[in-house]
Amino acid sequence: MSSIPRLSDQNISDPILRAHYYKIVNDYINSTSSELVTYIIQMSEEYRPDLVSYRVFGSKDLAWLVCLASDLDDTADPLPVGETIYMPTAAWIRRSMRQFLTDMGLA
Repeated sequence: MSSIPRLSDQNISDPILRAHYYKIVNDYINSTSSELVTYIIQMSEEYRPDLVSYRVFGSKDLAWLVCLASDLDDTADPLPVGETIYMPTAAWIRRSMRQFLTDMGLA
């Protein structure tokens, strides 16, 4: 039995609810929060959201967040090399996902 890492978007198994959570994250990214992490996508990371996640957060588990912040629908799509992306902190993701799971009766 494999466990799902706590920062994985797969903790929200229903794709419709996951899309709803993605909207919450996108709304936060598009807010004027000063707590966003900024990162410039490097050439070596063009097809490696997992590598960006590891370099920024120390974990590959937030590769989904890198794709979401880069406005990508598919992890196989190239990241925008040279562009700055903005992402919530891992702590914010942990808190908001826990709250979302609780609010949806999934925790």
